[in-house]
Amino acid sequence: MARFGPSRALQGACAGLVLGLAACLQASETVSDLGTNDLTALPLESLMNIEVPSVYGASKFEQKITQAPSSITVVYSDEIKRYGYRTLADVLESVQGFQVSYDRDYSFLGTRGVNLGDFNSRVLLLVDGHRVNNDLTDGAAIGNDFILDIDLVDRVEVIRGPFAVLYGNNAFFGVINVVTRKPAQVNGFEVSGEYGSFDAYKARATFGKAFTNGIELLLSGSFYDSAGPDHLFYKQFDTPAQNFGVVNGLDGEEYANCFGSLGYHDLTLEGAFNWRKKENPTAQYFTTFNASGLNTENEQSFLNLKYAHDFTDVVDVTAQVYYDQNDIDFGYPYGTAPNNLLYKETQNGQWWGTDLALNKRLWDVHVLTFGAEYRDDFWQSDRVYDPATQQTFSSVHTNRQSYGIFGQADIAIRTNLHFNAGIRYDQYGDFEPAWDPRLALIYSPLEKSTFKAIYGTAFRAPNFLELSDPRFQNISPEHITTYELIYEQGIGNHLRSSVSGYYNRMNDLIVFQNGSFGNINAEGKGVELALEGIWPSGIRGRMSYSLQHTADLSGSQNLPDSPEHLVKFNLSVPVFRDKIFASLEFQYTSSRHSFYTTTSGETVAGEDVDGFGVLNFTLFSQNLIKNLEVSASVYNLLDQQYADPATRFHLQDTIPQNGRTFRVKLTYRF
Repeated sequence: MARFGPSRALQGACAGLVLGLAACLQASETVSDLGTNDLTALPLESLMNIEVPSVYGASKFEQKITQAPSSITVVYSDEIKRYGYRTLADVLESVQGFQVSYDRDYSFLGTRGVNLGDFNSRVLLLVDGHRVNNDLTDGAAIGNDFILDIDLVDRVEVIRGPFAVLYGNNAFFGVINVVTRKPAQVNGFEVSGEYGSFDAYKARATFGKAFTNGIELLLSGSFYDSAGPDHLFYKQFDTPAQNFGVVNGLDGEEYANCFGSLGYHDLTLEGAFNWRKKENPTAQYFTTFNASGLNTENEQSFLNLKYAHDFTDVVDVTAQVYYDQNDIDFGYPYGTAPNNLLYKETQNGQWWGTDLALNKRLWDVHVLTFGAEYRDDFWQSDRVYDPATQQTFSSVHTNRQSYGIFGQADIAIRTNLHFNAGIRYDQYGDFEPAWDPRLALIYSPLEKSTFKAIYGTAFRAPNFLELSDPRFQNISPEHITTYELIYEQGIGNHLRSSVSGYYNRMNDLIVFQNGSFGNINAEGKGVELALEGIWPSGIRGRMSYSLQHTADLSGSQNLPDSPEHLVKFNLSVPVFRDKIFASLEFQYTSSRHSFYTTTSGETVAGEDVDGFGVLNFTLFSQNLIKNLEVSASVYNLLDQQYADPATRFHLQDTIPQNGRTFRVKLTYRF
């Protein structure tokens, strides 16, 4: 594998950060909600009265998930440690109704039966409430290209359903709000190192501190390198001229990221930077098979200044102003040696924005929320060129402004009956204005029983990539209308269950086929069952089953990469007191259809991908040696051979996935 690296400026910044920092997770002695810390450290009397988890992203104020107008899963940092999750994609793949496909470049998130391989633009991804979907593809990066190191995550709020009423564009199938660890939780230095299959290693250093003068500071830097598998086989290229379908050493990956947070009373300044480069072994985009040079290089960063203040008995104010940047570089090898060519494509995006949210409480039972948002995508460009001659083949440069205003009311009709209603107006670029309402009735007839009936709509405007060649694009914004019924039930002191049934009507979904983007109509319906439990002994578990069906109403067939059945099972048990835990995770995904693009540019159906089950196992220890955490994970323990459907940008219909792999990780705090 050819090694590559970030710019010298980034290397120097991250090297200085790593050399100057080391970090530790300082667990708080008390918690106010489920999972803020390791529950096994709590006394028995506290465990007997565990509160229902809280969520912020569902209404832009803290509330119990039983009171929120959505089906919600919250995954905490102790679960991330116990199950050995390496990326945000690992976290999301563990929860109900989600599946992740990997095309050996990006991780694509399937949500309630829809996964079109187009960069996760139908889910809104937030970091501490800041939108991190880029302005080129509207994509949400969830793999190693995610802007935040997974070790810095305090919790992940998974909020299902359309949420344009609060967030506007991209909150189509749901919102994922990643909440970072606070400086006081770190309270010192922490260093972490790990090693795994394919000669992969990672190092991280973090410092966090809440000072007595009110200043809170957190700084962190990480670096990762992997050579990738030595050999990969693709049956579509099984000819003597193409090395009999075998790719040799072209799956390497590197990334580096930095994160910083500085707070003082009501003000918080956060910034993040991620650089990633990935070799692509799939001959995507009609490139030469088994040739070096098919690379993707991403750089993404943001700077966000937030003000949050509770004017007692008047109004709660949250306001932020931000700047974001995203660059993507592609390399395209064509032809055969010695006449091979390498073309380049460079996409650049820069944007800034501001938003404001006001929460007014009336008689401590009603909440009125009002807000406004403005965003300026002032730089969007794409250039395809020959780096040897600097000849430009295509060049697009544009910009776009958008704004939205919204209002929401959470009204307590009775102490156990809430009515949630809201509406938002969006003017997104030059498209027709969008009005998106949401209505929810939330009823708790008994202390641990909750019923929710929800109606909502959302939209997704065509992104820069989909509009970048106006000669071939005549596409409309996407719209979704959702009806959902939810029943949540607490069982005793240690179990919580939920049942959700939904129907989605999707108009003008944007898909890439036959060389250009177009619209289709589709519908989806399904049922999700979930059960989770936590016991005083330290045992905890989750299981879920999703039955989902989606259909292209134009062709009366299932959409590609849309499994009808998803089964998830997680179990973590203490092996030695509260110091060693063994965790087992099983995930089953049923068969899926595939589509791919032929060399003539036609989009056709491929072979169906067989269903598969994957078993992961992790041993995690804490404080066997003071301040030291150690984990050892085996992924795909039974070495299951399986594949994911390719995207419509591929010449093959399926992408084989890794067999059994491992990772060993050590974290020390001081």
